Amino acid sequence: MRPNNALDRTAYRRRYAVRFGSPARPLNANVGHQMETENPIYRRWNPPVETRLPDIHGWLEDIHSAHELASRLSQEVSAENPDPVLLDALLTAALVRYSRCFTTGIRARLSIEELSTASPTDIDLHERIRGIRDWHIAHPVNEQEVHALYVILDGSPEATTGAIGFSSFSSVESPLQPFEVSAMLELCEKWIRWLNAELIQEQTPLIPLANRFSRAELLSLSQDEPQPNSNIRAKRRQVQR
Repeated sequence: MRPNNALDRTAYRRRYAVRFGSPARPLNANVGHQMETENPIYRRWNPPVETRLPDIHGWLEDIHSAHELASRLSQEVSAENPDPVLLDALLTAALVRYSRCFTTGIRARLSIEELSTASPTDIDLHERIRGIRDWHIAHPVNEQEVHALYVILDGSPEATTGAIGFSSFSSVESPLQPFEVSAMLELCEKWIRWLNAELIQEQTPLIPLANRFSRAELLSLSQDEPQPNSNIRAKRRQVQR
């Protein structure tokens, strides 16, 4: 149930709520941790200590999106007549959303080294996903994409002419094989479990700080939410953590 709250005006937004002492959420849920109240009230709080909670929420958003896209991709790959346009769109989106967690910007950079349950195979897949995003999707610089120019001649037995035209050839290898898509789903699930555990751990030092406020003091805090900038060239603020 979506809260009837002015802070949740757009359907595409996902709010991660961490209740004190709440268990990690199920993998297939749509929010970070389910609150017991059906009428939550949100107030913006800037704690006096450093916290990674906003970063973790952002990572979860991207990993969840990557998982959902990869799941749809797996279904489309297995379809009787898969749509090549949809395959390309889902694959591109899944790789980009996954890779966003591992670059710096307005939030901290996540590292595969933090995922203690990652196997050597997981790490290899992680690096492959990052490589595809960096060297194939974002920048066409690797040999998964090839191009060639051909000259056209008349193939008739009586033909005596030389070149009558030109043709170009392009071929792109599918960046991920079906078995790698399944492995990506499993890797995303490992990230989700770890990030949910990190949410619980990260809230521990915040609980006593938040408990210093009375209900009235909490209600007096701002209801505003940060607004994204529609100017795509607006310089983002780099974070150092």
